[in-house]
Amino acid sequence: GIGRATALGLAGAGARVAAAARNAEKLAGVVAEIASAGGEAIAVPMDVADAEQVKTGFHQAMDKFGRLDILVNNAAITRDGLAVRMKPDDWDAVLRTNLTGAHRCAQQALGVMMRARYGRIINVSSVVAETGNAGQANYVAAKAGLIGLTRALAVEVASRNITVNAVAPGFVTSPMTDP
Repeated sequence: GIGRATALGLAGAGARVAAAARNAEKLAGVVAEIASAGGEAIAVPMDVADAEQVKTGFHQAMDKFGRLDILVNNAAITRDGLAVRMKPDDWDAVLRTNLTGAHRCAQQALGVMMRARYGRIINVSSVVAETGNAGQANYVAAKAGLIGLTRALAVEVASRNITVNAVAPGFVTSPMTDP
């Protein structure tokens, strides 16, 4: 989906890419695509909902590349259901991945970027953060929260030559949206 396209696009522009996701097989495929096109990438198996995996993944990327210029927070899941019937576990899982995971990744990246006095963070939100969407209260809340997080971080780190922006695509056909 969006993550794969982003990784390929950044590699095509000359970036060395640490591609992170829960699915090791798909990660290996993206890294192989980047390598076959002449780029450099590593696979970083990571569930952003797990704080220790985030720390380990960022250390792995830094050990390999020695720097971090760009973070794209794109990890997202859905657990759709009407708000009145939404299971607490479904609410928590979506917020933990889509919002808390982005915060955890930003924290790790900002430590490096602040020392370098340079960095770019791009958070992938969604148009539903502004419009709402029936059956997705958890997803909408997480994506709206991501916009708020983006604004807060942007103000906090602008003086250090770090920009924090959000993009809010509409519906994109991808494995996550196939169902």
